[in-house]
Amino acid sequence: MPARRSPSPASVVRVTDATGGSPRGWDAAIVAAVKASEVKDPIGVEVVRMWAEWGGRKLSRYHVSVKVAYRQALKAATRT
Repeated sequence: MPARRSPSPASVVRVTDATGGSPRGWDAAIVAAVKASEVKDPIGVEVVRMWAEWGGRKLSRYHVSVKVAYRQALKAATRT
């Protein structure tokens, strides 16, 4: 008989929107957006929109709009 595992706490996946920008590139802009979301432990990121500023002959600043997914523990139901 396999050993019993303690039940994991119930959780739900939540999603929050965030934007970020960087002069270094798309990856850095995504990292900035995730940091701006203030999510402690993100589990996924969906890039919704990307745009950039044009400075002379090249892109000068990169911007992204993202959805950041994270798990949130559910509170145990209280009995009355």
